[in-house]
Amino acid sequence: MEQENATTQQYEWTPIAQITRDTRIVNVRFNVIKKGKTRIVTQRNVGRRHEISDCVVGDSTAIVNLTLWNEDIDEIKEGQAYELQNGYVNLYDECMILSKGRSGTLVESQVPIITVNGQIDMSRPFMGKPKKRKKPRSVTGRTLSGAVGRETKGFCSRKGF
Repeated sequence: MEQENATTQQYEWTPIAQITRDTRIVNVRFNVIKKGKTRIVTQRNVGRRHEISDCVVGDSTAIVNLTLWNEDIDEIKEGQAYELQNGYVNLYDECMILSKGRSGTLVESQVPIITVNGQIDMSRPFMGKPKKRKKPRSVTGRTLSGAVGRETKGFCSRKGF
């Protein structure tokens, strides 16, 4: 018991609301709100089959989606508190998703989470800071080759009708 407490105290816990799209490795304590259905996917190059399930997890600051693979699906139960140590933040379709990854561990938490803030969903698209364009859009309406664009000739733009 003392060894477990010594290992869990060495991690610096990050609230879910402070996770950004640039965060890669994270230590999070959360409560499982909803566990999704299990689906089976096949690896293209090898042909292995894997079970995948998506869960909604949260803490007192926000909620986020968590992807579970294979044996982790059976270990996780709704309404229980868990700790994700050395977890991975993944981006898919501009949405942040937590995952255990290869080096992460998922253990039951000794610290209960009483309240969960469902108002802030960190898995929504563009919840993190948006990416900035490298070049600003042209004000003159010219094409990439420098020719005059459709708007400056008096025609509507392609998406303008």
